[in-house]
Amino acid sequence: MLSLFKVKLPKITIKYGKLLDPIFVFYCKNKQDLKKQGWNDWVPPAQEKIKQRIYDYRQEWGKSEEKILRGMCNILDMKFKRNIIDVYIVSGSSRQLSDPIVIKSGFKPNEFVDSLTHELIHKLFEDNIKKFPIMILKEMFPNETDTTRNHVITHSVLKYIYLDVLKDKSRLERNLEVSRKHRTNDYARAWEIVEERGYVELIKLLKTKIKRGLSVY
Repeated sequence: MLSLFKVKLPKITIKYGKLLDPIFVFYCKNKQDLKKQGWNDWVPPAQEKIKQRIYDYRQEWGKSEEKILRGMCNILDMKFKRNIIDVYIVSGSSRQLSDPIVIKSGFKPNEFVDSLTHELIHKLFEDNIKKFPIMILKEMFPNETDTTRNHVITHSVLKYIYLDVLKDKSRLERNLEVSRKHRTNDYARAWEIVEERGYVELIKLLKTKIKRGLSVY
């Protein structure tokens, strides 16, 4: 495993996505399938409210930033290749993005931390793509959708962060509930696999495959 203390961590900058925000607002209120989800009735928050939420997000993230970043690097034996990671907050978004990281302002502070942690795990994989070939996921989960197979390991790392790093089972329970309510079954299915096969075992299997370049079942 990587040393918890030697890994250089990136600076996470949480800011208002001033140029992105109008695009996301227009998209949410005008895309047809989002209208069916009620976004056409959504009212974007006032600027002052967004600024307050961003302040609250920064404060909440700062409480556990180092533990979370070191935790994901350590359990995956990976490190970030960038010094700064920008996180853009927009008024609203039907989904959160990892490239670039874009997160809606509608989250409560602790929910924001969970969402950011999720996207940063994707970012960590992106920085280590040569060590994390997509074919490995296809070998590990051949009968699953792309979205499901792309989230099994992400969810495994999240469970590790929730239980072993933050020691907060309520975060795991909240994430499971949100996934069950998602309009597709892909995220809930990823959690089912994590529960069936074990988060520690899945992470170990992934690292074995990366190291050996072999199929290990």
